[in-house]
Order: sequence, then C-alpha cells, then structure tokens
Amino acid sequence: MTTPARMSSAERRMARAAPAPADGFVSEMPTVRGLALHVRQRVASGEAQPAWLLLHGLAVSHRYLMPTAAALPGSVYVPDLPGFGLSGTPSAVLTAEQHAQTVAAWMDATGLSGLHVLGNSFGSQVAVELAIQRPDLVTSLILVGPTVDPAAPTAGAQIRRWLLDLVREDPRQVPMLLADFRDAGGRRVLRTLGHAVDHHIERRLPLVTAPVILLRGQFDSIASPDWITRASALAGSTATADIPGAAHNAVTTAGPAVAAQAAAFADLQPGSRDNRRMTLGPTTSAAQARRLAERALHDWDMRDQTDDVLLVTTELVQNVSRHTDDGGELTLSRRHDAVLIEVTDTDPRSPRVTNPAPARPGGRGLLIVAATAHRWGNRPVRWAGHAGKTVWAEIARRMRD
Repeated sequence: MTTPARMSSAERRMARAAPAPADGFVSEMPTVRGLALHVRQRVASGEAQPAWLLLHGLAVSHRYLMPTAAALPGSVYVPDLPGFGLSGTPSAVLTAEQHAQTVAAWMDATGLSGLHVLGNSFGSQVAVELAIQRPDLVTSLILVGPTVDPAAPTAGAQIRRWLLDLVREDPRQVPMLLADFRDAGGRRVLRTLGHAVDHHIERRLPLVTAPVILLRGQFDSIASPDWITRASALAGSTATADIPGAAHNAVTTAGPAVAAQAAAFADLQPGSRDNRRMTLGPTTSAAQARRLAERALHDWDMRDQTDDVLLVTTELVQNVSRHTDDGGELTLSRRHDAVLIEVTDTDPRSPRVTNPAPARPGGRGLLIVAATAHRWGNRPVRWAGHAGKTVWAEIARRMRD
C-alpha cells in the first residue's frame, strides 16, 4: 500500500515564513506594471547553476510551492501572482494570458531569461502562456496536475473534482490554504476559476515549442490519467510521471519527489545552454530579439561579438515582419569560435541582395548581413506546416590579443 504524501513540520514552517528570511529564501517586492509583486527567491552563485520559476495555482500562493522550491538545485523564483498571496491587488481579475504578461514584464525588468518553469494546476496554464508569448524566457516546462481537463469543462465540474481530491490531501495544509484563500478573497477565486475554464489549455499546448514534462499526483482527482496522456500528446511530449502517494497538491506534500523529477528532466535537455530560441509573432519586435541575443552572449561569455550579432539579428528579424504574415522563429547557437543566427519564416523565396540607389530608403538589410557576417546563406525548410526557408548568418569571434 502506498504511503500518503505528507508535509513535514519543517516544510510547514518554511511555507509560512514570508516575508522573513528562511532556509536561504528572501522576499522581494518589485513594482511591476504599477503593482507590487511579491517574489520569494533564493539566488545561487555561479552561472552553471539552473534557474527555476515556480507558478502557483488557483486560490493559493507561493506558500504551498515552497516544499518543491527548497528541494530544487540552483536559483529559484516563486512569485505571488497579482491578487494572491502577498502581492498587490489589481482592480481586475487577471486571465492566464494577463498573468503571463505580468510575469514576463517582471523577468524583463530583472534580467531573467531561459528559466525552467514549473506550474501547478492553474499555474500550468500561466506557464503555457508564458512559453507561447515569450519563448525566450522559457527553457523547459514542468506541468504538475495541469488544468483544465476538457472532460470536466465547467466550473461546477472542477469544484466537484476538487472536493473529491480533498479526501486524499494532507489535512495539515488547511491553515496555509485558508490563509491563501483569505488573501485572495472569494470573488477573485471564483472569477479566476472562470478564466481557467475559458482558457482551453488543450488548444494552447500544441503552440508550445519548449520541452515539456507532465507530472501528476498518484491520487489526483482533478488532473486524470487520461487527461495527462492527452495533454502529453498535444504538447508533443513523451515525458510523464506519477508522484507516489500525492494528490493534486503534489508540489506541497511531495516537494522533494516533484523537484527530483523536474531536475532530472532539466538535465536531459540537449544543448539548452548552447541554443536560444524565440517565436516571431506578429507583435514580436526587433528589440525583443536583441534582448534575447544580449542575454545569450552574456551567458556564453561572448560579449566581444555583441555589436555584430545585434546588427544581423535586427536585420533578419525585421525581414520576417516585412515579408511574411505568419511569423517565424529566431535561433541563436553557440559555436566554438562563432555565433550562428538562424531566422525561419514561411516565405519559400530565396532572399536576394540588392543594391538600391543612394536616395532610396530601405532595401539594404542583406547588404548589411553580407558585410557583417563571416558567412551567410539560406536553405528551404517546412515550418508551421508551410514551405519556407531559413536564412542563417555566422558571426565569427574576434580574436583577443
């Protein structure tokens, strides 16, 4: 018989500690979009350490994520979403998409990118939106008990599943969960539940390009085994696992087991430190692409190439917005003595270098690329189900004296 998962006394104390420092974690309260955002964080020294972002579910806060956060290696960031926990309260009740935008704005302001993102329940929906909107910020996704299962597509059905799940949960969570519910308020909880049901994560998962693993508590009544199997297929992932003895709140009652699965998955990602990707949508700006490139060069200790890489990245990304309506993808790859920039779009025509008259504005993008890159070219590809091309440019490293 499987032993039910339970919080330890030390985990319960740690969960209630904020805003006081505890177990290496401190609280920060930056202002994001005019609102105070509480972030519980532990920052590890050394660039080789992984970095994690944990996103909480409906009616809860950072508190119930702390058993998992403490067991993860490296730097860990656990924000309270607006209106929950110790964060400020916005006038409106935010959707998953709006929460993701707030998290992205905080990450931009803090200079964070390429994090392993772990979401539980409604936090999985926020994590998926973050990965779709800003793939440059996400290296991998760990979705624990993701909602909403399309087999229970109404608020009433979700509440019924939640009541069934309560029977399997550790009752020692109750004081913490009541505090979280008090902080959020019933109106915000119910409105957020409505947003969760309306989100349709099953339509969004196929748009995620980051690697995904789906975890589920063994006794989870909210995220059924059939739903995890379907969600895995939608995400194009073969990675799933059950957390023994846990119900829906596996991140609380089986934190070390969840952290072990997440860390093992993160370690398996090939070349995650040598490649950075960004989906180029209709609203993606060249400035966003430049920020991705700057962070990659900093992480790779290749800042001697910054000017050339930013120049070529800007020209290639702007060409996508000028010549296609379907967007594309930017990939930056570290080589031994160079940086490879690749931009894929759905226009199958090969690019041509033109030499416009001096008085004519524009039309010099590929001239700039050809003059700056060590070498460049293009190749036909299929992207997003369409015939297209990838234009690539290699920026050689400047030799140091």
